[in-house]
Amino acid sequence: MTGGGRRSARSRVKSSTDVNEDDDALRRTKPNSKHRRDKSKDHGNALRILGANFKIMIFFTIVAGLIIFFLVSHLITPAAEEAQRPRVVTPFPAPKIMDLPQFQGEHKESLYWGTYRPHVYFGIRARTPRSLIAGLMWLGVKDGRYFMRHVCQDSDELSTYGWTSHDGRDFGHQRLVDQDMTLATSFLKSKEDGSGYGGDWAVRINVQNQGWNDDMQRNVHLFFYLADEDGNALSLGRDIFDLRENSLLASGLRTKIGGWQLHLKSKADLEVHYSGFRTPHIHNLSDLVQQNLASQFMRFNRLQLPDIYESSSNILVFQISGRIPLETDIVFVSGTGITSRVEERISSLAGISLTNKLEEKQREFDSKFENCFQLADKVL
Repeated sequence: MTGGGRRSARSRVKSSTDVNEDDDALRRTKPNSKHRRDKSKDHGNALRILGANFKIMIFFTIVAGLIIFFLVSHLITPAAEEAQRPRVVTPFPAPKIMDLPQFQGEHKESLYWGTYRPHVYFGIRARTPRSLIAGLMWLGVKDGRYFMRHVCQDSDELSTYGWTSHDGRDFGHQRLVDQDMTLATSFLKSKEDGSGYGGDWAVRINVQNQGWNDDMQRNVHLFFYLADEDGNALSLGRDIFDLRENSLLASGLRTKIGGWQLHLKSKADLEVHYSGFRTPHIHNLSDLVQQNLASQFMRFNRLQLPDIYESSSNILVFQISGRIPLETDIVFVSGTGITSRVEERISSLAGISLTNKLEEKQREFDSKFENCFQLADKVL
């Protein structure tokens, strides 16, 4: 009994101690609970502030949207509509510039023919939407292979090409250097008694070499062509294989200039071949010529055009082949009536007569150029 009473006392004493320890732990946990309540209170305040800020942001966003909408609908949109609205409802009561008297008569006619064709090394056309056009192609040689030169492109690798002299009206001279071959082309216009509208013109082609390395390069192949953009048929000359007896290459008729003829004059020993094409387009003329040459070479091992004229051809291409050095004159005469002095006009635009006229035009150009720029007195 006594032993049991002791254990009970000790147990009671120990329990009292445990109670005290529990009280201390409870006291220690009370501040933590208070801190959690404070944090919860702060978090709630932050949420309320954030909610208020979010509402303010929504308000300002709506206001900004309304302002932007107002600007677009009342300022920008009317300005765009005003820009699209035609400025002049009725035509200005004045003649067109091209119809003014100072752009008519002899001035207009003197500019009818010219080297106006872009994107080709040499091209001639009239100042009319659909014209009779002329141009030059030739075969260049690189690494033992032939390449057609017609359209200006970097892959041709010409070291030089362009007009060195041109007065914008009657006269021009250009120089083209293709590998070891140099071509010089000169253009001259002339208005004589009997000429059609716009007068006559002549082209001189001079080919020189600068030292050949291969026998296959001793010959040059030039291709001079005429094309009618209106589709009018071009007539082939009677006997183009005998140029000493008959220089006529082609002839035709245009409403503006009347009858016309194209002649070839040269003292060189030339070989001439031709091809006639009927096509509404001329942008692929280089391809047509190359295809004909390739076909002839594969069939007959000859690099020449097939001498075939399609019915009602509106394009005529003449291949002029000869040994370098080579010089030839191509003469175009308009208004070829019975009393139009055709032979006399052809003679005045070929041979020594053409040489004299080109030299005179070159002197006039050089003199005017010097008077305008006075480069002789300036150090360049």
